[in-house]
Amino acid sequence: MTEIRKSSIGFLTLFCLFFATSCSRSDVRMPSVRERGRLTVVVEDRLPGYFVFGGESYGYQYDLFRAYADHLGVELHVVVGRTPSQCARMLCEGEADLAATLADHAATEGLVPVPIYRTSYVLLSDKKTAAQARRAEPFRLTEWLRGRKVMIAPGFKRSGAYDMLLDSLAFPTELYVSSANSFESIAALGEKRYDFLICEMSEAQLGCAFQKNVGQVYRFAESVSMSALVSPLDEGLRADFEAWLARFRCSEEYAMLNYLYFEKGIVGQMTGRRWTSAEAGGISVYDDLFKKICEREGYDWRLVSAIAYSESRFNPWLVSHRGAQGLMQIMPHVARQFDVAGNVMDPENNVLLAVKVLSKIEKSLDFAPGTSADERMKIVLACYNAGIGHVMDARNLARKYGADPDSWADVSRYLTLKSDPAYAGDEAVRHGRFVGRQTLAFVDNVYDRYVRYCTSVRR
Repeated sequence: MTEIRKSSIGFLTLFCLFFATSCSRSDVRMPSVRERGRLTVVVEDRLPGYFVFGGESYGYQYDLFRAYADHLGVELHVVVGRTPSQCARMLCEGEADLAATLADHAATEGLVPVPIYRTSYVLLSDKKTAAQARRAEPFRLTEWLRGRKVMIAPGFKRSGAYDMLLDSLAFPTELYVSSANSFESIAALGEKRYDFLICEMSEAQLGCAFQKNVGQVYRFAESVSMSALVSPLDEGLRADFEAWLARFRCSEEYAMLNYLYFEKGIVGQMTGRRWTSAEAGGISVYDDLFKKICEREGYDWRLVSAIAYSESRFNPWLVSHRGAQGLMQIMPHVARQFDVAGNVMDPENNVLLAVKVLSKIEKSLDFAPGTSADERMKIVLACYNAGIGHVMDARNLARKYGADPDSWADVSRYLTLKSDPAYAGDEAVRHGRFVGRQTLAFVDNVYDRYVRYCTSVRR
């Protein structure tokens, strides 16, 4: 067996000492997440809960933190591939707001972890071997692994099941710690470069959907507790995060999150219609649908795809707490306005309604001749997110105070100022007070993603 025990010796002790010494600075305060407009989350290297597939970010923890960032009305920024000590330093020096970690790594002095979810690790092999192993009675894990070539995800090394496995296996078993992500490791297993692979359950489900010759053999009984650590420098962030998490766990969005990652929903989403876009340089499984509708309605399908990503991450079953539904987060009453029959959550109806809304918004804004396409796009996107009334108020304020109502820089400034009672009560304002930070983040995210799509995906 290859020698891989040494890296874990003394690790937890060093981690705890680091926190005890570096997080004791109570005199340091940084601006709140809302003040900065950005939530920075640092993720331990190779932990489950965050992965990139087809050029997009996924993962249970990633989507949960994204939901929290949306709640705060701020941008989400994820820093990955850090050691636990680096995560600790970033929290204590104000470089990160939250850290995603294993519960065992969060045993620190002064910082109590916030439990997020529990998952487990599974053993994969080629489908023929998996079928044989499942039929074996009784099934003895070590007998199947002994003398074979076994690859493990780095996170598995941090579980108790790993230590028990080491103690039970004997030479000449070849045990390797993967330096690749789970999907690359599953591909290597599918190519028979290894006999077995141990990786996290939700990543295994998704990977097996695309490697048809790979199947699950065994699920380890020990569950792994994923947690979050909160920066001690942001007063009130922990209480706010815990209160939000308690509410979120009662929401439909949380139920959908669990369905997506633990009941194979994400696999069905990506494979139900066929996943070829990532391999062919596309965007999502709904590329053909976006192209068909947008070509007919005169819109760039890549822009509508960018909106769908920001609104739902291409999840057609998503329902917000306000009742917005589907890929484009359409309210049911919109279907009545445009006389579109059928279920609003049906992807075709949903995308069609969104494009009709965009078209109506653009016609209503009465831009001055010569207004650039980028300025038009950003102001239309703001209307899509905030409602046209609030954006018209911001344009009226810009016009009244000598700014340009067709400039997104000026409109966004006054949209933010509508949170100030002095501006909200201005005679130019007809739709009341509005906190515009979330809308500004939405516009920036959609526009930036659209630009990236334009450089990598053909129209």
